[in-house]
Amino acid sequence: MTEKVKLADLETYVYIDVSNIRSACLKTLDLMIDFAKLLEYFRQKYPNLKDVRYYEGIAKGDVKKQRMFDFLRQKGYVICPLERKSYNSSEIEKCEVKCPKCKHKWAAEFTRTHRAMKSNVDVYLATELLTVAHQASWPTHIILVSCDGDYAEMISNALRNENVSISVLATPSVRDFRKNTLSTRLKTLRGKISNYYLTDIRDIQDVIKR
Repeated sequence: MTEKVKLADLETYVYIDVSNIRSACLKTLDLMIDFAKLLEYFRQKYPNLKDVRYYEGIAKGDVKKQRMFDFLRQKGYVICPLERKSYNSSEIEKCEVKCPKCKHKWAAEFTRTHRAMKSNVDVYLATELLTVAHQASWPTHIILVSCDGDYAEMISNALRNENVSISVLATPSVRDFRKNTLSTRLKTLRGKISNYYLTDIRDIQDVIKR
């Protein structure tokens, strides 16, 4: 299958891990995505576009984000929210303490606890993507917008169906590990499995930036 010639003509489904790709674009490219423009790009690029699914966590009572969801739903997204749950995360920090009088030193440990919010949208996304992939009885193109390597096994599983092709739209790999957001696991899939394509979001950044 030739990507440039045929993928755009296939029945196409898009799955967006919003928090992941938003964070990755800001960190790597200083790019703020306009998701209304991103949807319009998919519509123009893929005439047989079926669904563009938007996965993001939302805290209970977050009225501002709910309004954004409503706006994007009106634009044509399938909004797939998950309520964010709070949990306490503890970290043990070690340090050296010195007595100001006798100058004696000893090791000490402190436990730092902070409250975090999390929603497992990756599990939600993977479940729905695999359902479409396993049921595809004709050539189908699936686009995953994410840099998360946890999707690698899901992609391999989905591509057991020879009717399916998967493109991952992600940030580029960069040398500075502190800014590198693209998982090595997604990169190493290239050459290992057929019908898998890794595409660079820089190619469309001018048409999707806010």
